Amino acid sequence: MTVLRRLASIASWILRRDRIEQQLDDEIRSFVEMSTADRIREGISPTEARRLALAEIGGVESMKEIVRAGRHGALLDDLGRDVRYAFRLLARERTFAAVIVGTLALGIGANVALFSVVNSVLLRPLPYYEPERLVRLASTDQANNLTRIGFSYSRFLEVQQRQQVFSDLALSARNAFTLTGRGVPEQVIGLHASAALLPTLGLQPIVGRNFSPDEDRRGGLRVVLISRQMWQQRFNGDVSVLGQALTLDGAPYTIAGVLPDTATAFLLNQQQIWVPRPSEVPLAQSQLQGGSYFFRPIARLAPGVSLEQAREAMNVIAAGYRTAHPGNVDALSTIELVPLLDDAVGAQRESYLLLFGAVACVLLIACANIANLLLARFAGRQREIATRLALGAGRGALVRQLVSESMLLAVLGGAVGLLLAEWTLRALVAFGTDVIPRAAEIRIDPIALGFAVIATLVTGLLIGLLPAMQASGVNVLKALKQAGPGSVGSGGYLRGALVVVEISLSLVLLIATGLLLTSLERLQRVDPGFEAQGVFTAQIALPPRYSRAKLIEFYEQFYQRLATLPGASSAALSDRVPLTGNQGPTVVAVAGRPIPPLSERPHANRYLVSPRYFSTLRIPLRAGRDFDERDNTRVPQVVIINETFARRLFPGEDPVGHTLVTGMAQQQAQVVGVVADIRSESLNTPPEPEYFLPTLQRPETLTNVLVRSNLTPAAVAPLVREALRTIDPDLPLLQPEALTARIGQTVANRKLGLVLLGGFAVLALVLASLGVYSVMAHVVACRTSEIGLRMALGAPPGAVMRMVLGHGRRLTLVGIAFGIAGALVVSRLMQQALFEVDLAEPLVYIALSITLLLVAEAASFFPARSATRIDPVIALRTD
Repeated sequence: MTVLRRLASIASWILRRDRIEQQLDDEIRSFVEMSTADRIREGISPTEARRLALAEIGGVESMKEIVRAGRHGALLDDLGRDVRYAFRLLARERTFAAVIVGTLALGIGANVALFSVVNSVLLRPLPYYEPERLVRLASTDQANNLTRIGFSYSRFLEVQQRQQVFSDLALSARNAFTLTGRGVPEQVIGLHASAALLPTLGLQPIVGRNFSPDEDRRGGLRVVLISRQMWQQRFNGDVSVLGQALTLDGAPYTIAGVLPDTATAFLLNQQQIWVPRPSEVPLAQSQLQGGSYFFRPIARLAPGVSLEQAREAMNVIAAGYRTAHPGNVDALSTIELVPLLDDAVGAQRESYLLLFGAVACVLLIACANIANLLLARFAGRQREIATRLALGAGRGALVRQLVSESMLLAVLGGAVGLLLAEWTLRALVAFGTDVIPRAAEIRIDPIALGFAVIATLVTGLLIGLLPAMQASGVNVLKALKQAGPGSVGSGGYLRGALVVVEISLSLVLLIATGLLLTSLERLQRVDPGFEAQGVFTAQIALPPRYSRAKLIEFYEQFYQRLATLPGASSAALSDRVPLTGNQGPTVVAVAGRPIPPLSERPHANRYLVSPRYFSTLRIPLRAGRDFDERDNTRVPQVVIINETFARRLFPGEDPVGHTLVTGMAQQQAQVVGVVADIRSESLNTPPEPEYFLPTLQRPETLTNVLVRSNLTPAAVAPLVREALRTIDPDLPLLQPEALTARIGQTVANRKLGLVLLGGFAVLALVLASLGVYSVMAHVVACRTSEIGLRMALGAPPGAVMRMVLGHGRRLTLVGIAFGIAGALVVSRLMQQALFEVDLAEPLVYIALSITLLLVAEAASFFPARSATRIDPVIALRTD
């Protein structure tokens, strides 16, 4: 009841505030009049009687404050008055307020934007039922440097039969389908998914049904689930789509249902169709049964089963699989269980946390800068504050007033910062759709709004506490006697310390950016071993209706047409393109030597290429010969290896003439040539063992077109498309672009991170220079009398300038010393992101330290120049 009475009292005060204030004023004045009348009757003069009556209560306003303090809702009343006063004060100082609000908006806005990215990418749960129980099963073979790669079908069957730790277990494999019969032929990316995949994720079709158990078995009916996007775009969202047919790879599939949006969003994005039976993905039987790492299992932990328990169970199953299938490629690999979200974004966690740390540093620099401005402003208000204290104002009330001013500035900065964050996120999503995971989900959600509120309140406290603490310790007599605006000593050391913090944090960000920039520059200077400039590339996916004979016929005809394209100096076909993150490691052995089981053979990246592949990419031939049109199915199989392969398997001998046993099909091929090493996986990965087989001897259904031409990619694409149409009009030409553009996409993530970090570093540098300028300007203002006296006694302007510049230089050098120490610590956290860069790269540290020193020197120059223009007469007269 007490709480309810208090709330009722507060509500009554809020609703009847003016009336209650008038009653209080009437009561106090009535008391003063009656007390004055009593004293007059005692013979005291009216003037003295009134003075004594007011002294008895300590003054009308003081008595009002005492009465208000004991009333419920008094704090709200005080805060309201403080905020109104802060508004009036800041309205008179519009420029000062605008600078602080703008600075806070940049700091808070950048933090909210990047927190929204971190929250959306790393923290927000996946949109599935109980996503924390979902895991991916992966294979790891440390001996061959294979980490968390795919899963084999035979191992999946073993897990499916023996596991007792999952409530659901599903399998899928990605595939490209050619959609025909509905306009222009089109490639559609989809999944071969088991019927258990939707239940494992906790999803259901929004229209129709899931695959049935019979449809999921070998020989089942051809059915398909389509995405909501395809349903709306191609079928206008009509429910009568069920039962209609889609022609995929030349075969009819009956539409059984429509997938929910979450089934084609992040993790499964771009998968527009699902078909059943993952075991029917186009793989050779030797790959399907021999342990090829092609599949992706997803499981849901059973209730009460921890991740560690499930991992122990997988270790037992892996040991049993190793015994039962010793000849499979994956026999010696281990089974890893990775939480689904960590598996999807874990590799980028460190990068985003590093960027978030950088933007937090920017906010700290902004807070230090604004605290400096407020301290300087407080120094100019010391006489005002001392006067208020002398007139009876409480120190607590003054502290509350100063904190209210800072909180008001922070709230205004936070509001503007939210707008900046929204615009920043739109730009990030627009430019980083192909780089940032879950980019479509990035937004300012309630959690990000909560972060914005907390960041705003904490910022308001940080920038307001220091001036408030200074106000609580003001010496009233000393402040009233002081003639000038303040002294350097009144908070001067604290302001200097804040500048040191700004300088050190700015240098840390600058050095981090410099190290990443140096790393990227050295990475781009790495010779990949081939020449991508002037090469056009595109993809072709041949449907399963192409038999082996038809594949060979297609490649022979298509290669001949490419070789005669107008403007083309060279053309070739390849199943993979270097530096695009699509490598194909497989096992190899040397005939004539002891041949170990598949699981113990060394791995090498395999390429299927046409004649003139090496000349098109200008990869030098080191020994032997190149492929030509005679390397077809009518002659013994041949192979070309790279230098790394030759060094590892043929140390000290000529590999040409030796025979290799390649792949899980264990087909033999004679080495006819050796080519130079190239960087196939990435520029920062050393060359790996690689071997090349002729496309005409080992045809497969997915190939890349490579055309070296003096024409632009836009001009080459129609020529290639026309050459393809003359052979098979139902085949689409996919992803036509310059090879340099496709390779550039592999470093886009690194470049985006560098741009963001560089932007934060530049912003920090600007804020730090403003901090140096504001402190030095305040030093000059506080020491005007001293400088005037020095100049009156004969000090030259140069000496005055050196004095001011020296003050700023000392602060900067101390900040640089701390910044270098901080950068050495931070650089260790960045070690994995750096390429051939020493963590203590001297040139980067020295160059950026000098840059920061020069910027700080320039910021100190203007206050120093103002000091040299002080008129000694005016300065001394003011004092």
